[in-house]
Amino acid sequence: MMIHRETFKKKERITKRSDFTKRHSEDVVVHTPGYQFVFKPTSLPYSRLGIVVTRKDGNAVFRNRVKRVLREAFRKNKTLIHPPRDVIIIRKRRPIKPTFQEAEKHFTDAVHKLTRHSRGRTGPTK
Repeated sequence: MMIHRETFKKKERITKRSDFTKRHSEDVVVHTPGYQFVFKPTSLPYSRLGIVVTRKDGNAVFRNRVKRVLREAFRKNKTLIHPPRDVIIIRKRRPIKPTFQEAEKHFTDAVHKLTRHSRGRTGPTK
């Protein structure tokens, strides 16, 4: 029996600017009320995360809180992404207080929309 460890390793971070800016035809973009998720295909056996939060969103303390809760949502739910992909999260608008529950809901909603898209279903997405 394999034990699943919910860790966020350094290798699971997207750090290169080129990984953020390169666009492919296989990229899947999913919108939720607060975020835009870009799922990029990868040849790696694990998913990676990149987060974009601009200075317009708030001061450094606020931006770091947003990134912290998004990393936690990814860490807890990264096993839902099949096959592994690079995930770039871009903050669209500012929730009053970024909470883990809100971030996790947005993340899981985006992954479910990705799953429906990759299965080829053509129906309305909520």
